[in-house]
Amino acid sequence: STVVCFSADDTIGVVTEAKGHAFVVRDGQQHVPEAGFKLKINDILNTGPEAAIGVIFNDETVMSIGANSELAVNEYVFNPDQSRFSFVVKMVRGTAAYMSGLIAKISPESARFITPSASIGIRGTKMVIQVEDDKGIL
Repeated sequence: STVVCFSADDTIGVVTEAKGHAFVVRDGQQHVPEAGFKLKINDILNTGPEAAIGVIFNDETVMSIGANSELAVNEYVFNPDQSRFSFVVKMVRGTAAYMSGLIAKISPESARFITPSASIGIRGTKMVIQVEDDKGIL
């Protein structure tokens, strides 16, 4: 197993894999992520058809983002020394498989997904969030 050391910069996690038409939008700029790409708060992860992005966060939360998806990490705080935790993902469309890391284990109420129709508290260790895209449907 790989031990990833995180410096005290504002990196919240890293991309573990990216395939197909996948990109990260930061401050209006599109970046094509590769394994090792460092994610920051408010990055928008975007995938096209047959694309995918895998992410591991600082607290070992793992997320796999499927095709035609768009989501942003709005809040991420992993500070065990001060018992401060927050993990809030805003999911606009698509599919994300989530496997909880330490934040959801230590402080379950701090982790949630926000979708266009609901705010979903994270219970348990594994879940899949699917948001239907209502654009283009009559």
